[in-house]
Parts: sequence; C-alpha cells; structure tokens
Amino acid sequence: MGVELKTVYSVMGQCDAVCILGAPDDKTMAKAALAIGSLGNIRTETLRAFTEDENRQIVASLP
Repeated sequence: MGVELKTVYSVMGQCDAVCILGAPDDKTMAKAALAIGSLGNIRTETLRAFTEDENRQIVASLP
C-alpha cells in the first residue's frame, strides 16, 4: 500500500500500542487506516505530525 511501519511502542493507558507509520501522503495513510480498521480487531487514530521546518513555515505564515 506504500505505508512503512517505522516503530512500535507498547504503552500503558487508553491504548495498548502506538505505531509510527510513514506514508507518502494523507490519502495513502487514510486508505491504510481504513483497511486495518476493517479487520474489526484494531481501532486506529491518525495524527498528522509536522516536522520542525513545516511547523516554522506555518508559524511564519501567521498574520
């Protein structure tokens, strides 16, 4: 599908695991999340992360 599994963490709290994935674009990630969720035994939550440079550009563009 074009999504790369980068890291998996076992965590305590609301979630049992956190997986860091990389995808070429948001649509590819959405497709992968829907495919995983359709299996019925895993729930996903997708968070869009911004690099430090991307965040600086966003902040610089503020009025």
